[in-house]
Amino acid sequence: MDITLDDRLNGSLGGLLGLPGATDEAALARTDRSILGARLLKALTRPAPKALLAPADVYRIIPRRTWIRRKAEGTMTVPEFDGLYRLVRLKTLSELVFQDVDRAHAWLNSPKERLGGATPMDFAGDLLGYEAVQGWLHEIDQGYFA
Repeated sequence: MDITLDDRLNGSLGGLLGLPGATDEAALARTDRSILGARLLKALTRPAPKALLAPADVYRIIPRRTWIRRKAEGTMTVPEFDGLYRLVRLKTLSELVFQDVDRAHAWLNSPKERLGGATPMDFAGDLLGYEAVQGWLHEIDQGYFA
């Protein structure tokens, strides 16, 4: 049985969030949101180079002053969690597709004509944009480069 890109993505996310048994979307979705939120917050506050997202990426979703407060409180709102989780998922997916952290970073942070001049990380700030970029990464993984 072949391991799909989504299987590898979910396994990677489970490992990044300290949930090695969560190897599919359903297992991640069944995880208590307070536990998942706390794990994501902890992973996002690791010092570089182990941080899941650069501070500038976090600030796309949560303003800097609010982020400082969230870290001190140890909690996030549901929309904040959803937005940050999408960006972590997108970053992880791009690293799997490009098989190189630097190439993935460059692709995510370079303006794309297909996105009207926006970078994939900027475009993925909401659900519709995220789904478009995710779909594009799946196309690239399948060999469609147009």
